[in-house]
Amino acid sequence: MLAVLSFGSQALAPGAVHRSPHRVVGRSRASTIRCADESYDYLVIGGGSGGIASGRRAAAHGAKVAVIEKARLGGTCVNVGCVPKKVMFNAATILEMIHQAAGYGYTVGETSFSLPELKKRRDAYVARLNGIYQSNLKNSGVELIVGDAKFVGPKTVAVGDKTYTGKNILIAVGGTPTLPEVPGVELGITSDGFFDLEQVPKKCAVVGSGYIAVELAGILNVLGSEVELLIRGEQPLRGMETKVVELLVKEMEAAGIKIVTQTEVGSITSTPTLAPTLTPTLAPTLTPTLTLTP
Repeated sequence: MLAVLSFGSQALAPGAVHRSPHRVVGRSRASTIRCADESYDYLVIGGGSGGIASGRRAAAHGAKVAVIEKARLGGTCVNVGCVPKKVMFNAATILEMIHQAAGYGYTVGETSFSLPELKKRRDAYVARLNGIYQSNLKNSGVELIVGDAKFVGPKTVAVGDKTYTGKNILIAVGGTPTLPEVPGVELGITSDGFFDLEQVPKKCAVVGSGYIAVELAGILNVLGSEVELLIRGEQPLRGMETKVVELLVKEMEAAGIKIVTQTEVGSITSTPTLAPTLTPTLAPTLTPTLTLTP
């Protein structure tokens, strides 16, 4: 069983250390005065949609601008959010249409789905968007500095063995997934890890009640996973229109998604057994142990 943990994200405060593999921003006291290798009117830490848009706008007004980014340009939306999610959503939609084709008079022959093939094409599409972002920076006269940024002094950051100063510095590093503090949490994946999957899991527990959890549960279900959605409350999508959510829950359950309400994961463990198990049987009075199998 695969555990997908979807608890939202936590924004980073200025000067906080970002422990994501994508970017790191921190603040420390410099023991010595360091001369900057380059100075800018505007330094942007973080090459997501907001940071890039802000940097390009400043450059258009004549500022000398640099954007610092360790990983792929475009941020969450382009790399592990809206864009690749819509590709997966469309893949699931096409499969649903194939299943329903006979009802509209179509005779569809044998079909098969390859997640590795879709992933290869999806990743290539995202990589093309990364290149477009980089070209846009270059065309706008914005310099791209690759690496982690760390504050080493007033309006001064270090990236590798070089230092840079900025009259103004924008911290646009985004946030990190919020994970429950339970034993074995490292055995699960977040929505970021969903896009690294090479195969559709046979069984999957999605932990969370927000729209990301609901979307991933639906996509995995259509692609062939046996899906359980674990939520703490009575229904998912709290805060959204109640009647709409009630209808959605009926449709999800009719599609085969098991929604387990009023429960929280107490721990996650792995077992070498071949059959996926989820123990104990979940109920409002129990704190479950999520057992993962290969």
